Amino acid sequence: NTLGQVVDHLRSALPASAAPAATPATAPAAAAGLDLEALLLDVVADKTGYPADMLEMGMALESDLGIDSIKRVEILSAVRDAAPGLPEVDTAEMAKLNTLGQVVDHLRGAVSPAPTSAPEASPAPAAVDPVVSLPALGRFTLTAVPTPPAGMSLPGLDGARVAVVPQGDRARALARALAGEGLSVDVADQPSEAHTAVIHVGGWSATDDLGVQRHAFLTAKAVAPRFSTEGGLFVTVQTTGGDFGLAGSNHAWVAGLAGLVKTVDQEWPQAHAKAIDVDPGDRSTDEVARAIAAELLHGGPEVEVGLTPDGGRLTLASVATAVAPTRSAITDRSGVVASGGAKGVTAHTLVALAEAYGGRYALLGRTALMPEPAAAEGHADEASLKRALLDAARRKGETPSPAELGGQVKRILGMREIRGTMGAIEAAGGQVTYHAVDVADADDVARVLTEVRKTWGPITALVHGAGVLADKLVADKTPEQFDRVFDTKVLGLRALLAATADDPLDTLLLFSSVAGRCGNKGQADYAMANEVLAKVAALEQRLRGPDVLVKALQWGPWEGGMVTPQLKAHFAAQGVPLIGLDAGAQMLVDEAADRSGATEMVLGGEPRMQPLADGQSVKRVSLALRTHRSSHPYLADHQVAGVPVVPVVMVLEWFARAAAACRPDLQLQGFREVKVLRGIQLSHFDDAGDWFGVTAEEVSNGTGAVLSLQLTGASGQRFYSAFADLSDHRSPAPSAPVQPDLPPADNADIYDGRVLFHGADFQVIRSLDGASDDALAATLTSTAQAGWSEERWHTDPAALDGGLQLALLYGARVLGGASLPMSVDAVRTFRPGPGNGPLRAVLRGQRKGSDKTITDIVFTDESGAVVHELRGVHAILRPA
Repeated sequence: NTLGQVVDHLRSALPASAAPAATPATAPAAAAGLDLEALLLDVVADKTGYPADMLEMGMALESDLGIDSIKRVEILSAVRDAAPGLPEVDTAEMAKLNTLGQVVDHLRGAVSPAPTSAPEASPAPAAVDPVVSLPALGRFTLTAVPTPPAGMSLPGLDGARVAVVPQGDRARALARALAGEGLSVDVADQPSEAHTAVIHVGGWSATDDLGVQRHAFLTAKAVAPRFSTEGGLFVTVQTTGGDFGLAGSNHAWVAGLAGLVKTVDQEWPQAHAKAIDVDPGDRSTDEVARAIAAELLHGGPEVEVGLTPDGGRLTLASVATAVAPTRSAITDRSGVVASGGAKGVTAHTLVALAEAYGGRYALLGRTALMPEPAAAEGHADEASLKRALLDAARRKGETPSPAELGGQVKRILGMREIRGTMGAIEAAGGQVTYHAVDVADADDVARVLTEVRKTWGPITALVHGAGVLADKLVADKTPEQFDRVFDTKVLGLRALLAATADDPLDTLLLFSSVAGRCGNKGQADYAMANEVLAKVAALEQRLRGPDVLVKALQWGPWEGGMVTPQLKAHFAAQGVPLIGLDAGAQMLVDEAADRSGATEMVLGGEPRMQPLADGQSVKRVSLALRTHRSSHPYLADHQVAGVPVVPVVMVLEWFARAAAACRPDLQLQGFREVKVLRGIQLSHFDDAGDWFGVTAEEVSNGTGAVLSLQLTGASGQRFYSAFADLSDHRSPAPSAPVQPDLPPADNADIYDGRVLFHGADFQVIRSLDGASDDALAATLTSTAQAGWSEERWHTDPAALDGGLQLALLYGARVLGGASLPMSVDAVRTFRPGPGNGPLRAVLRGQRKGSDKTITDIVFTDESGAVVHELRGVHAILRPA
């Protein structure tokens, strides 16, 4: 929080071999011997414009000096430029430091003693050109995509104590549904320290849309210290149509819950989060609760999931689409009200709008226009203004604090920008007035718009661009900061819509943010507010009809404003394109004339669910699943010594589901190096159930991808591993092999209880059609024919198990005893899921010593086409 903390933090990060560095005010020195206080003060003075003699180590970065999260990045970057030997400083750690002194202390902790002789300073790395190798700017509209459940859940429910909040009938119904699945569940207004999973159901048919979202934020804040470090599960439930309000839900004002979830999913790397939007339809509360419980236990890894009344399941996707401008309703006679339109990027776009279409603009902003103090005359930049105003104050015997001086300069620069915007709109051919107003104050807005109508006549267009930031992690953000950010956007929109309820609006343009679509670290309130804007836009479009153009423009980061050259280079290094001021202005001009029907779209770089300025993270999903007689009844027929055990084929099915969840854009080709690291006994099959974790992580990509797969137990022990091969298209099946000419086989006692111990559901060998010491042939039942529980199968586990059973029969024939499969070199699949008819399987094998066989099994359908292959099945003779 203070300059001193920054200096200490930087000192702590200096290695013993740190190179000398030049500071703005001192000669080069060895990095470890730097005067970090002086360096930091010089940089802060340079970047904020405060005279260095005003700065003290006890000053708070935010409240005293106005240094927000973006300015911190700029300052730290400048400090590192001045001291090239200084290690990278974690901005998340920096966010926890409140004063300059704390920063200095933190830096000091990383500094080793200076070396006896330091090498010459190496030149600072060249700035990254943000144009080179960056993806082009685009337009990405949001759509709902039918997505079947994975049959597995997010981790966090295994052994969890679940809090369903806040109290009420719906919370109690969901608690009953989860308790019925063997979970430990409490209903409370807020979670306690004992709760490791939290499900917030306040958005389920909420009556206080905005109050519910504040409560959800406070709930997340309460668990943030634990969940961000120890892990946990955080879930919200809302009822905005089952499609997150895309069709225009009457409950759109509660849509910000999903923005909270997407943000904590980034802030809490050890935890998991999910936003569920359920459309109750005509279902009872208990039926809806069971649907929510089914999603939690069997849905999948997606962060946003919609549940429809007919049992459907939807996820969201951003699709690249081209803008198609035709005719704008804005003309030189239009009355346009624009909140936040006098400053920043919104102002720049309005100038372009006026130039393209004309119009009469009423700009709303917080800054009141008044004469500048005489001391400000002739001083254009922030630093010069601060020095001039400070000198004038000191001549009067006054000593303003940095916060007071900064506030005065901010007001002066703000007024200058407002006057500049008004002049630019007039020069572009528009007419303009400015009105100081708190856009979140409905009465104040109504009063001002009455004045606007007296000047311009009826209001025909609204542009809502007002917004503020207070970037802090959920754990550190105060309720007051949340209110300020959230209310400016959300209450501001509500006030504008109420004040124009009787106006003939033909255009409604809402300036939202990509943070609403994806969440963003440190911006839970901003993400929530912008989600509300986007979904209220859909509601307004439904209510007003196609003759009114309504759009929620979810802008990516802009090149102007608070984006410094250092931050611009940081974005570029992570592949995030910035929207140039002129390019963004043209985007608004085009969108104002686009009548294609799209309401919610991201403008800028392709949206991705990770912090805005972070690099591409490794594609990885973690899933959990619970096996129980109620969910996997067929496993009761796969027992050894009276205890159900998990067959290899079920693990392959779970791996297939995890692979599809990790890379839904690709198709599974098969598995390699399938290893049984430890057999799995289901010791809780008939009581609480047994929990397992499945992870899929991308280890290479190109035209397709290779995933590393792991199956682990509740305590982390590894049971199975494999690699999955995926491609953008399914490989063609090989030609069917020549069928071997085999002697007839004995079908009298296939399932003897010793070699093949399988019960009825796993007795899938219909007939053994031939056998020799080199090969076996059989007819098998598919999973669909076996009648296993209704699931969306990715593989054909019953038939594949039949193939492994053939390997055991072959082992008994050539080894003289019972064996178990312990690894498979490769599994190839040429058809997703099971077919409806029987399969023919041909095994070719060889004996390896006295206790091992290696076999290959090819599966063909009734037409003779190859549908699956098992290559290199290694079976080991079981001890007597």
